[in-house]
Amino acid sequence: MAAVATQDRTPLGDHPIRLAQATDTTTTTPAVTPLTPNSSSATSLSGCSTQSLSCQNTCMATINGTTVIPSMTAVGVTTDPNRCAMNCAAQQQQCQRSCALEQ
Repeated sequence: MAAVATQDRTPLGDHPIRLAQATDTTTTTPAVTPLTPNSSSATSLSGCSTQSLSCQNTCMATINGTTVIPSMTAVGVTTDPNRCAMNCAAQQQQCQRSCALEQ
């Protein structure tokens, strides 16, 4: 019985041992630096948001269908709530464009 067991075995020197962990299947990706706005640009955009919210607050409609006070934006002056909202949006876009130019 011992003779059969030795015949089924092959010497270790004939075949290299390969461990499952020995194969490297990882892929490397190049390091990517994320684009982040610089602090002055972020501050500028934050200012645009604050300005826009303040502008939108003046667009509240009264029972007469006008704003409480005339809305004054860089785009124009109006007492129409719908026009007021459009003026505020246009003003915010102008502000954001100027922030992008600062970069």
